[in-house]
Amino acid sequence: MEEKKIVKLFLQNGFQLSKSALTIIPPNPEEVIPELKKIKPRPFIVTDEHIKKILKAKNFGSVEVKTIKKFTFKKTPLHVNDCVKHLSSRYEKIKSILIKRMAPKKLVSINKITPRTTEFSIIGLVKKRNGNSILVEDLTGVTSLYFDESMKKELDSILLDDVVGIQCKKIEEKYHVKKLIYPDVLSNRNVAKTKKEMLIAFLASTQNLTDAQTKKLTNYLLGIKNLSNIFVFGPPKPLYLTKTPELNFVQIPLDPIPKLFQLDVIKILIIPNPFLNRFSKHSSPSDVLTSILKKRELIAGDSKIFNIYDDFILDEVPDIIASNFGRPTHINYKGTTIISNSNPKKVFIVNLKTRDVQQISL
Repeated sequence: MEEKKIVKLFLQNGFQLSKSALTIIPPNPEEVIPELKKIKPRPFIVTDEHIKKILKAKNFGSVEVKTIKKFTFKKTPLHVNDCVKHLSSRYEKIKSILIKRMAPKKLVSINKITPRTTEFSIIGLVKKRNGNSILVEDLTGVTSLYFDESMKKELDSILLDDVVGIQCKKIEEKYHVKKLIYPDVLSNRNVAKTKKEMLIAFLASTQNLTDAQTKKLTNYLLGIKNLSNIFVFGPPKPLYLTKTPELNFVQIPLDPIPKLFQLDVIKILIIPNPFLNRFSKHSSPSDVLTSILKKRELIAGDSKIFNIYDDFILDEVPDIIASNFGRPTHINYKGTTIISNSNPKKVFIVNLKTRDVQQISL
């Protein structure tokens, strides 16, 4: 709402706003007026202290965003034992997720496969690719598995060091892959939603916006009802919003450190572009971010290029994944909202009560 209209609204209700109060009036000033009328003695001139007390008492606006995990790289010297320990730990964690997705019937370790075994399932780590076959390893041994021409797409999707579930069948003297099973997200999981109406926004860096564009963005965001938190990738250009206490800015540094946030019941995974720059520029953001969910780890395939890193496995499925990688887009993948925004002239608004996403072009 424009300042003149706000001042007029308050005057019509018997209040005069001080300049300090006007700068922190929430986007929906009509919510504040009933609370001002309850104050005894009733003030005629409303100060910023009056507004702050009301916002705090009624919990208008922003809800605290908590950082619950940072996915950081270790910078220690590498040793063979470190690599072995890391790969074993990673294998066991992804295996525990896969077991929940695979029928335990016929699930065996590699050392239990005999010449008489005709059908079986294993959980293995892909060590090599050779033409139409892969070499798979678990903690008990290794085996070669072959792909028919009809499975070429599945073969092409496999990366070295992927941990996957594999259903196999013996044809003549070779074991052929019949189905690949990734840790993935369960299709029937409950979609987390807030009980009250709560909106959050995702912005690219606004540093290069003109003053006119910045003002337009500011006015737009101020006019959004129930907007509480704004995630900004990179350094933001100063906005009038920074003086608005009911809006919380979460600035995402442009470094290769993904972070997991908690906002009410919603878990938000933020992945800055530098972490994803190993992917081809021709890869779509939706494909890249969906692949991370499908394989349930932030670093999928050929982990050696990243040396030894901390636990990058997604034990819990995030409700929202946001990045500034590639062209602006948003999709829903099995209950997870995926957003990518690298354009400072676009705004993505997520309603946490309905989980609907709105893309706005300024």
